[in-house]
Amino acid sequence: MNDHFRGHVHVGIAGFGTYVPSNRVSAEQIAQEAGMPLERLTEGIGFRHIHRASADEHPLNMGVAAARAAIADAGMTATDIDLIIFVSAGDYDYRFWSPASAAVQELGCRHTYAFELRNGCAGGNLACTTVAGLMDRDASLQNALVICADTLSRLVSPSVQACGPLLYFGDGAAAVVLRRNHPRYQLMGFSEHTDGELSALLRIETGGTKEPFYPGFNDWERTFSRVDANKFSELINRVYLDAYTQVIERACKLSGHTIHEIDYLLMNQIKASLRDDLMNRLRLPLTKTYNSLSEMGHIGPADAFFTMAEAHRQQLIKAGDLAVIATSGLGFSWAATSVRC
Repeated sequence: MNDHFRGHVHVGIAGFGTYVPSNRVSAEQIAQEAGMPLERLTEGIGFRHIHRASADEHPLNMGVAAARAAIADAGMTATDIDLIIFVSAGDYDYRFWSPASAAVQELGCRHTYAFELRNGCAGGNLACTTVAGLMDRDASLQNALVICADTLSRLVSPSVQACGPLLYFGDGAAAVVLRRNHPRYQLMGFSEHTDGELSALLRIETGGTKEPFYPGFNDWERTFSRVDANKFSELINRVYLDAYTQVIERACKLSGHTIHEIDYLLMNQIKASLRDDLMNRLRLPLTKTYNSLSEMGHIGPADAFFTMAEAHRQQLIKAGDLAVIATSGLGFSWAATSVRC
C-alpha cells in the first residue's frame, strides 16, 4: 500500500458511540399524517421508519450519551479527552449557547478545549479533518471527540405540504474518538466542494435576524423547513451526483489511490435512488455501503458515523480496507475523507 497522509501526524478513530431515541415512527404513520401515498416514502425516498426524540431528548443529552459510549469503546475516560467538537445541522437546545462547552461539563472533562462546527450534514466529516489539522499543529493534543447530534424531525411537519421531500428527517446522535497515531481508521485525503447556487434551497426564514419573531406571531407553518419539490429535484439531479463523485475521487487521489480501489463507502443517508446511482458510478455493489435509511431515516451529520459504527460492529469493514467517508450538506457542500481501515 502506498498511502499518502496529509500533514505529519497520523490520526485514527479509536472509538464509536451512537444514540437512538426509543420512539420509533413508521412511514405508514407519517404518510397518514401527511395525507400522501405510502409509496412516496417507502419507494420514492426509501425509508420505513424514523426515530423521533421525546420531549426530554435534545441534541446535548443525546450527543453526550453517544460520546460516553465512544469514550468507553476507546478504553478511555473523559479526562483523557483534549478536544471536543460538537456538530449539528439543525437547532441546538438553546439559542446563543455553546453545546460543546456544556458537553465538557456533562462528561466531566478536565482540560478540554471545545467548540461547535457547522457545515450542514457534512459537518462531522469536516470536524474530523479539523481535528487532524489541530493535532498536526499542537503536539499536546492526543485525543479528541467529535459529537454529532440532531433533532431534525422537529424541523419538518407532515401537515405542511412543502415539507414532503424532507419527511425522512429523523433524530439521533453518533460520536467518534480520534487518537493521535491510532492504527485503525486512519484519516488520509480530504476533499470538499460548495455550490453557492444552492445556498437558498433549504432554510427556515422565520426566527432569524431578518425575520425575527414578533408579538402575536402565528404563522407557524413558516417555522418548518420547506422546499419546492420540483426545484429541489431539478437542482439536485443536475449537480448532486457529479459533485459527490468529484470529492470522493479527489479524496482518493490525495491519499495516493483511485476510486476503483475503494472497499467500503460510508455516507450520509440520502434518497435511495441517489445512493444507488452513486454506488453505480463508483462501481461498488450495495453490499459495500451501510444502509440505515430504511430504519433511521436521515439524522444529519451523525449519519456517516452511525453507519460507520454499525459497519465496524458488524465487522463489515476489514482491517486494511480503503474506505471513504462521503457526506453532503446544507449549503450545498460535499466532503469526502479517505480512510485506511
